Amino acid sequence: MKKLLVWSLAIVLLLFVSGFLFVKLSPVFGGKPDDQTRARMLASDNFKDDIFVNRHPVSDDPDSPKPPMGKWLNSVIFPPAGKHPSGLLPAKQPDFVAQQTPSFTWFGHSTILINTGSMTVLTDPVFYRASPVWLIGTPYPADKELTIDGLPYIDAVLISHDHYDHLDAKAIAELDSKTGHFYVPLAVRAHLLRWGIDDSKITELDWFGDAMLKDTRFIFTPSNHFSGRKPGQRNDTLWGSWVIQAPEVSVYFSGDGGYSPDFAEIGKRFGPFDMAFMEDGAYSPYWPEIHMLPEESVQASLDVKAKNVMPIHWGKFDLAFHDWNEPVIRFTRAAEGKNLNVATPHIGETFTLESLPQQKWW
Repeated sequence: MKKLLVWSLAIVLLLFVSGFLFVKLSPVFGGKPDDQTRARMLASDNFKDDIFVNRHPVSDDPDSPKPPMGKWLNSVIFPPAGKHPSGLLPAKQPDFVAQQTPSFTWFGHSTILINTGSMTVLTDPVFYRASPVWLIGTPYPADKELTIDGLPYIDAVLISHDHYDHLDAKAIAELDSKTGHFYVPLAVRAHLLRWGIDDSKITELDWFGDAMLKDTRFIFTPSNHFSGRKPGQRNDTLWGSWVIQAPEVSVYFSGDGGYSPDFAEIGKRFGPFDMAFMEDGAYSPYWPEIHMLPEESVQASLDVKAKNVMPIHWGKFDLAFHDWNEPVIRFTRAAEGKNLNVATPHIGETFTLESLPQQKWW
C-alpha cells in the first residue's frame, strides 16, 4: 500500500511538472509584449488595471449560472447523437483563379479567403486544431483535405483575437513564406514574433486603428469578447472585428463577440457592407455576453447594414453544447423575411456576390 501511494504521488508530481514546463516552454502559448507594445497598451483607453476591457461591460455576477465543465468535457469526448456530423463533411475544391469580381472561400469556422479583386486576404487561419492539447479541438473530418500548401499568395492575414480556434501557431508559421503582411490586435504581435514572423511584416492595432495596404484600408473595430492563451491568464491581448474597404468591395468580419451596440456603431460609421461574415456558433446560455445566439447574429448583420451575409464560426469544431449544424439552421430560419441575402457555401467552395450558394448541405 505504501509503495502504491509513493508511485501515485510520483505520477501526480510528474504530470504537474510536465504540465508546468509545457505551459512555460512551449511556443504555442505565444510571447510576452516587449517595451514598444507595452507602452501602447498603457496608453490605450481599452487597457485598465493591467488588462484589456470591453466597451460594454460583461457581467461577473457570482450568482449567474456557471458552465458545468465536467458535463461539457464529457460531451466533447463522448458526443451524443447529433453533436458531431454523422459522416465526412462534403467539402469542395476551392477555385483561386483571379476573377473580375470579388470572391470568397470558406475553410470552416472563421477562416475565409477573400479575393477583393486586387488582393487576397485571409481571416483567422486555423488549419490544424483549436487547442494546444490533443484531447479537444480536433476538426470534423471532411471528404477533401484543404491545406495551406494549396493556398495562393496572401497579401494580408487578419487576426481577430488569440484564442486557439482563431490563432493557430502552426498555421501562422507555415503561412509566413506566402504572406505579405499580418494585421493583429494590440499585444498579439508578441505571439507572432515568437513563432518566427519578422517584425517588419506585423502591424498591431487598437480599436478603430487602421492601416493601408496598396489601395485597401483595414480598420480594427470592437467586439464584446475576451482573450487569452495561457491557463489563468485572460484579457492580456486585445480582441475585435475587421472592416475591409477595398475599391471593389466592402467587407465586415465579426471575429467573436456577444451582441452589443458596437454593431450599430460600426454600421453607421463604415456600412453598408457588400458582404458580412458573422459569428454564429459556440453559443450557450452559460456565456450569453461573449457569443451571440443565431437570432442575435441575424440582428447584428442588419445592424452593420450588410447586403449579404454568411454565418461563420460553425462547421469545424465542437466548442459548445449544441448540435454541430444547429447554428446555421437557426440563422437561416431567423433571416427569413429579413432584408438579407444569406450565403451557405460548402467548406472549400468559392463563390461571388452574384452567385451566393444557398444549398442546405448540412
